[in-house]
Amino acid sequence: MSKREPPKIGITMGYAAGIGPEIIIKSLVNPTIRNLCKPLIIGDSRVLKKTAAICNLTIKWNLIEKITEAKFQQNQIDLFDIQNTPMNDFKWGKVSSSLGKASGYYLEKAWEIAKNQQVEGLISGTLHKEALHKGGYEFRDELELFSKITNSRNTFFVGINNDLWTMPIADHIPFREITEKITEESVLFHIKEINRFMQQYGYDKPRIAVSALNIHGGENGLFGDEEIKIIKPAISEAQELGINVVGPYPADTIFIRAQRDEFDSIVGMYHDQINIGRKLFGWEKGTSLMMGLPVPCGTTAHGTAFDIAGKCLAKSSSMEFTIEVVSKLARNVER
Repeated sequence: MSKREPPKIGITMGYAAGIGPEIIIKSLVNPTIRNLCKPLIIGDSRVLKKTAAICNLTIKWNLIEKITEAKFQQNQIDLFDIQNTPMNDFKWGKVSSSLGKASGYYLEKAWEIAKNQQVEGLISGTLHKEALHKGGYEFRDELELFSKITNSRNTFFVGINNDLWTMPIADHIPFREITEKITEESVLFHIKEINRFMQQYGYDKPRIAVSALNIHGGENGLFGDEEIKIIKPAISEAQELGINVVGPYPADTIFIRAQRDEFDSIVGMYHDQINIGRKLFGWEKGTSLMMGLPVPCGTTAHGTAFDIAGKCLAKSSSMEFTIEVVSKLARNVER
């Protein structure tokens, strides 16, 4: 990692009635995490102070109304204080359209800040999709929402669990539409992108494996010919570019091989094929990255955890890992 100053990272509070505020506070009181970046929180001071009191944690906030007022000092946390949480409608672990609308607004402001180059990376606090939809933010997933807000194309998800990087080609779409997304161009694009970002993160020559689409890897066309006509040609083209990539391997064994440390990353064909396997590698050191946006963006590998919201029981390890990864990418990713 370079000796540049720690990057400025915007962190949205997420859905107020979930565990998002709690894990942000628990992360920021950790001196090791605080040294990784210069955080700028976008959220509601009333919710964050309420959460800190429940957990008996002390944190000094620098409440600001304009980003130019941020001081980025070690002894306090800059908080862009948007008091838009309807506290009379606030109940831990409950779905609320007004809270969903509030969490969406934090994201809009965060991306405005990022597009103005006032932060070098963003972290989305945990969101609740139903609440966001009810609050007027209709989208299939966070990436679609962020792509729309920033007018970005060619965006994609990357998951990291422990030391395994993963990338699905088809993500949040109906199962019957998956094959439309699997083309030689899309497979090659995802291989090239995960290779590029892993190198910028610090891997010299990442070992990439590509999964098959069909059962048993297609069995030479017996169960489908996408492996022969689409996936193998894309892998061959990537190899000609000097990328260390192999496959396609059957999806039911590829993660077992990754457990044996045969690969650093897996490019998969669709959401569940990738996410079931990667989440078995562990939640605590996990993050979901959304790339192809104006700045690197990440979120935790878990959701709002309504069952423990407001009880100070949430572990902050996934948020801490997300801060670590996004901070490192923010330093190294080419602009």
